[in-house]
Amino acid sequence: MAMHGNLHDMAAADLIQQYGQGGQTAVIHIQHNNQEATLYIHGGTVAHAIMGNQQGEEVVYQTLAWTEGTFNLETGTPPPQTTITRSWSGLLLEGARRLDEAERQQSQTTQKSEVQKMATRKKSDRIADVLSELLQESADIIGAAVVGTDGLVYSANVPNRDMDVDMVGAGAAAVLGLSKRSVQQFKRGNFTRVLIQGDDGNIIVVPLNSDTLLVTLTPGGVNLGMAFAEAKDAVAQLQDIL
Repeated sequence: MAMHGNLHDMAAADLIQQYGQGGQTAVIHIQHNNQEATLYIHGGTVAHAIMGNQQGEEVVYQTLAWTEGTFNLETGTPPPQTTITRSWSGLLLEGARRLDEAERQQSQTTQKSEVQKMATRKKSDRIADVLSELLQESADIIGAAVVGTDGLVYSANVPNRDMDVDMVGAGAAAVLGLSKRSVQQFKRGNFTRVLIQGDDGNIIVVPLNSDTLLVTLTPGGVNLGMAFAEAKDAVAQLQDIL
């Protein structure tokens, strides 16, 4: 007798239980995506299972996880060999345990990923809040950005929308590298900050840690002492976040 069906209607576990309980002899061919597994049921056990170069219990456990696919079943075909000795019920119990464990691990991985995403978003939001507060409370600083030493912009709040924030990051990283080398070459101790003055304003670059730095922009003619103090306060807040 032959039977054809879909795993939506009758899963591998149902086929194993039905023919295992009845002590019948049957061969089941199961297709799932580009995979095909063959299960031999004989004398109330799944005596043999094969899929490609793999055989034995592990093949059965994989088919138990398949929810999509089709099957063909023929009765009266004995197994060519015996590679499984565990009872059909034992196979189903172990398969269920593995499925539960896989779902639990997937859930934990998903939760961990969500927590990491939330933490990343939260950190980004907190950095943006510090920069926004700095600009709102300062009468001297009109733009600020946190960038990596590689030029990557973490967050930016600049006064001119036409200003390319990527260029700000790249320029600040270049300035930092040059300033650090200059301080070392002139034996001036550890680098703390750099001030660049132009006709239309100033740029202050302050390291936050070994990987990031704060860039602030001011108009010309401001109180630089106050700007340095305000930047220092922002640095302390950003260092706590980073």
